Amino acid sequence: MMTDITKYRNVSLRHNTYSKLDRLSKTITPGIQLSISKTIEALVSDRLANPKKQGVQFEPRTRNHK
Repeated sequence: MMTDITKYRNVSLRHNTYSKLDRLSKTITPGIQLSISKTIEALVSDRLANPKKQGVQFEPRTRNHK
């Protein structure tokens, strides 16, 4: 069975970044190690829910924005 490309995308990461994500995957949810994909999802969701966390403002997406 092949991955459904309408639901998933690939990302390329430097080894250093992957190692950092691996460490974060063990600390984001105490007692549970997340997959790298779930770690990225958690970080992105948290950042979008708290855009002022590090002083970055995101523009709201519109339907026409890809």
